Amino acid sequence: MRTPRPVFAIFLLLGGLFLSGGGAAAEWSKPRVGHVLQFPRDHGSHPDFKIEWWYLTGHLFAGDRRFGFQATFFRLGQRPETVPDDEAFGDAQIYMAHMGLSDPETGEFYHQERLNRAGWNAGAKEGDLQVFNGDWKLERVGNFLELSGSVRSEVRFDLRLLAHKPQVIFGEEGISRKGPEGTAASYYITFPRLDVEGTLLLGEEKLEVAGEAWMDHEISSSQLDRNQIGWDWAAFQFYDGREIMGYVLREKEGSVSPYSKLVWIDREGNLTHQKAEEYRWIHQGEWESPKTGAVYPISPQIETTDPATGKRRKFLLQPTMAAQEMVGGSGGVSYWEGACDIIDVETDEIIGRAFLEMTGYADNISEKLQ
Repeated sequence: MRTPRPVFAIFLLLGGLFLSGGGAAAEWSKPRVGHVLQFPRDHGSHPDFKIEWWYLTGHLFAGDRRFGFQATFFRLGQRPETVPDDEAFGDAQIYMAHMGLSDPETGEFYHQERLNRAGWNAGAKEGDLQVFNGDWKLERVGNFLELSGSVRSEVRFDLRLLAHKPQVIFGEEGISRKGPEGTAASYYITFPRLDVEGTLLLGEEKLEVAGEAWMDHEISSSQLDRNQIGWDWAAFQFYDGREIMGYVLREKEGSVSPYSKLVWIDREGNLTHQKAEEYRWIHQGEWESPKTGAVYPISPQIETTDPATGKRRKFLLQPTMAAQEMVGGSGGVSYWEGACDIIDVETDEIIGRAFLEMTGYADNISEKLQ
């Protein structure tokens, strides 16, 4: 979502804490079939929708040294009426942000969460991309995106990103559906491949870095179906210039929701959607978190049909390091979000890089969202 973004669960949890009643929810805008998104306007904030996030993950290199990074900015509306974001101590919008960096060379995983409200050191601009939470910032500057983030005093990165291929919009008829209810849907905008360069401060060490990233922007007012307990999501970037966005929505009885989806993106940005019954997501590779006790299947195998050849392919996601769990803070939800290599199971070769996200293993999200 992010297709379901983990943040999505956190946001709905916060919504339950802050919203005054169920009646206002009916007034929020909802994704509409046939609506045409316009850019750069729709890269910006949509305060008439309840839930929105801008999510980046990527792989950075400083010579032979490799890092994985995550930067996510969330907006959660508290009331459907528009209230200026510059209102001092405003309570119309709540903003959360997550930053993470994995360093496989040392085995360190750095992460931090921030939570602020509108007019108090956080905001999101309408009409173009400009979001911030404290000194963490993501904005569009000409053809580039500029990202500044940190993890306390341990890590800081300042990155410039340029789209290597155009944005895509996931879903049928412009809407990404997550469940049978009409409200369980989003506008889902993605830059599947961004070139990245910039600097990374790691303690006293300053590194020049370059690499590739993925960016999701989702706009919604409700996504999670009542029967869903969590999800597994991944963004694949193959060395051959293609990508996959795929996820499985896990239901209470242990089955996979029919609203799960896998989408191939070809070199020109054309999409091939596959339904839940057309691919397999096999959970394997258990890692137990020493912090939450959750057991995550961190090396899943995905079986899908390659639209370029019509042949079945099997991919194994192999994490660069096991300990890439974002432990919940004020949001109260912990999840695994980590950099991986893509292994072709038939040839045992590394054929690309990926980011994997898993929620609902450390927390009973369904229970928290009631």
